[in-house]
Amino acid sequence: MAFNNVLRWCDGRGWLVFSGAVGSDAIRAAALGRASADGGLALVCMGSPERCEQVLDDLEDLGAPSGYLVDVLSEADDTIRERLSEAGIIVVIGVDDALAVRSALLGAASDGIMAAFANGALILLEGWAAAAAGAWLVTAEGESLAGLSWLQAATVIPGAASVSDYPPARSALISHPESIAVSIGGGSALVLGPDGEVEIWGQRQVSIVLGSDYHR
Repeated sequence: MAFNNVLRWCDGRGWLVFSGAVGSDAIRAAALGRASADGGLALVCMGSPERCEQVLDDLEDLGAPSGYLVDVLSEADDTIRERLSEAGIIVVIGVDDALAVRSALLGAASDGIMAAFANGALILLEGWAAAAAGAWLVTAEGESLAGLSWLQAATVIPGAASVSDYPPARSALISHPESIAVSIGGGSALVLGPDGEVEIWGQRQVSIVLGSDYHR
C-alpha cells in the first residue's frame, strides 16, 4: 500500500490519475507525458461506439501510442484481463453513473487494470470512473456503497471544486468516520505515484475533508 499523509492507495509501480471531468485535453496530455511503461493504450469506454472511437482519435492527436478499445461489458473475462494487463496506459471513461462504472469494472476488468498498474502502467480515470475507484460511492440520496478501493478509505467526488459542493458526501463521512472525502474540480486531477508522490494538475481544484476519527 502506498501512502502520503491521509491518502492511501493500492500498491503498484504505475501512476493513478483521478481527473474531475471527462475530456480535459490538458489532463490527458499531462498523463500521456507522465506514462513510462511499455505497451499500448487501452481505452475502457462505456459510451456509444462512435463516442469511444472519437476518444481514441482525440488521444492519438495528443500523442498517445497506438490504442485499442476494451469492451468490458461483452468480451470474455480472459480476453479482458489479457488486453488490459499488457497495456502501458489505461484510460477509463464511464457513463454518468459511478455505480454502473463500478459494476462494469468489478472482476476481470479490475484484475487486468491492477495487473497493468503493478507493472508500471498509468491509469487515467475520468469523471465518474474516478468516483468508482474510491472506497465508497455516495448516491444523490446520500446512500454510501462500496467502491473499488484503489484509493482507500476515501470517497471521490468528481466535478466539484470543494466537498461542500456535493452535500451527500457528508453521509459517507458520518457512516465511515475513519474515511476522507476528496473533491476534484472539472479541470483538475489528483495524481498518485509509486513512491508516495502526490501531485495536483490543471486548475488545482482538489480538496480533502477528514472524517471525525482524524480529529480525535
